[in-house]
Parts: sequence; C-alpha cells; structure tokens
Amino acid sequence: MAAPRATPQTIRAKIEVVWPHGEVSVRDADQANITAYLISETGNDAPPCDWEPIVRLWAAQNSQPAYPIAVGQKRMIATGGRRFPAWDFNDVDVSAARDPANKLTFFVTVDGVKTLHNVWVHAADARTIFPQPDAPAGVVTRQPAAVDARIEVVWPHDNLPVEEATLANVTGYLFGSGTKLAIPPELEWSPTLRLHQSNNADTETAEAYSSAPIGVSRVITGETGVHFLAWDFVNVDVSAAQDSLNKIYFWLSGDDTHVFPNVWAHGTNTPTIFPQTDILNSCK
Repeated sequence: MAAPRATPQTIRAKIEVVWPHGEVSVRDADQANITAYLISETGNDAPPCDWEPIVRLWAAQNSQPAYPIAVGQKRMIATGGRRFPAWDFNDVDVSAARDPANKLTFFVTVDGVKTLHNVWVHAADARTIFPQPDAPAGVVTRQPAAVDARIEVVWPHDNLPVEEATLANVTGYLFGSGTKLAIPPELEWSPTLRLHQSNNADTETAEAYSSAPIGVSRVITGETGVHFLAWDFVNVDVSAAQDSLNKIYFWLSGDDTHVFPNVWAHGTNTPTIFPQTDILNSCK
C-alpha cells in the first residue's frame, strides 16, 4: 500500500463555476451551486487524491466583510482521461443579487494551508461603486481577537477614470469584528496589513502573495470626532483595468491577526462570466 502524499504547504483555490438553480439569470436566482478546484502552486496539477482538507466558502454582500458560510463536499471528476477532486457547495443563497443594486462576492480558502484564491462576483454589476467611507461608532479599548478589514477607497491618481488610470492609492480601516469600533492610536497596536489582488477569474499568484504591499498607518479623525487608524497603500498598479475586459479584485490580510476582509472590484461593469473550467492533471 502506497504511503499518502505530503500535504501541500501552498495551494491555489479557484472557484470554477457558480451555477444558479434552474440555469436562470442573476436577477431570477434564489440559490446556486458553487464548485471549486484546488490546484498546485504552479502548473496544473491536482492535489493528492487522498487529501481531505477542510475547504471553506466565504461570502460577502456589497462592501461588507466576507465570512465563511459553508464547508465543501469533495467529489472526484473524471474527464478527458483525467481524474481529480473538486469541492462542491450546494444550495448557496444568492437571492440578494436579484436586486441589481447588490453584488455577492465569493472566494475559497483551505484550513491550515497558505491559500492563493480567486474571487467570483455574482451580480448584475460587479463594480465597487465608491461607497461612503465607514464612520466609526467609537474605538476598541483592547486588542480584538479578530478584525473586519474594510477597503474604504481605491483612488486613481489625478482622479482619472478606470480606463485611463495606471496607479491608485488604497485606504483601509480596521474594526473589531462585527462592530464599527475602530483601532485608536493610543492602543499602541498597529498590525501589519497587506494588500492582495487577483485579476479576472485567476487566483492570486505566489509572487504577488509574497510581495503584497504593506500598509502605512496614519491617524485620522472621523466626522464624530473619533480619532482612529487608517492604513494606506500608495502607487498601486491598476493599469490592467484600462482594458475593459479586465477587472482587479483587492482585499486585505493581517500578519498574526485574524481578518475578515471585504473585496473591492476595480474595473468596468463586468461580472464574472462563466469561464471555461480547468482540466487538471490527474491526482496521484
């Protein structure tokens, strides 16, 4: 009997399809089935056939933070003479996207493994339309166990439109998870925040993950007089979105900090269009 293969240390987690029940349009769907593949860090290899990781589906509505909502069920796919695993999330509630003002954002992570994921937006309009920045209701008095990391603005240099901008500045706020309590400067806790991105239906690359920009904190004053920290990422390359077929997704992570991030979509009105699903090399 062959010994089990080693657990991957890094994996790409790619949502391949979001399939509304009855094959109806976004504006008519109440539920959908979602399928994700796990793919080697480089190349097109499937993970070990006998690997049984916990694969989680995260979801967010509009500019709210994403939270895990389901654990995937593994099944084996046989196609084109190849055999590899997939993870299914069935009967996912997508009814909020029936309202054209709403969008639902999905991504997948694997417990205990560095995950390079893609982002799937289920919506009539996938763009993040400049929302009103969040106004803190107050500040935390101690370091929170987890935080909501919200990108508040992606500001192209010189106020250029998406189709002309090459660089942008990104600003994010942290709140105690599930609250609007921000991080005050006197707490003397300024975690390291990193800005991540993926393009179109592709996963974040290993190179982008390892070189993710680190935010610089500064103190700002909210409309209610609350002093709190914001994190800035300057001169972020957004030139890919000059092509109307491209969109860039941004989100934040924290070093040694449990983060629930929102996702910002920078691009023209282009929801995730059902791409051709990948055919992986057979697992072993």
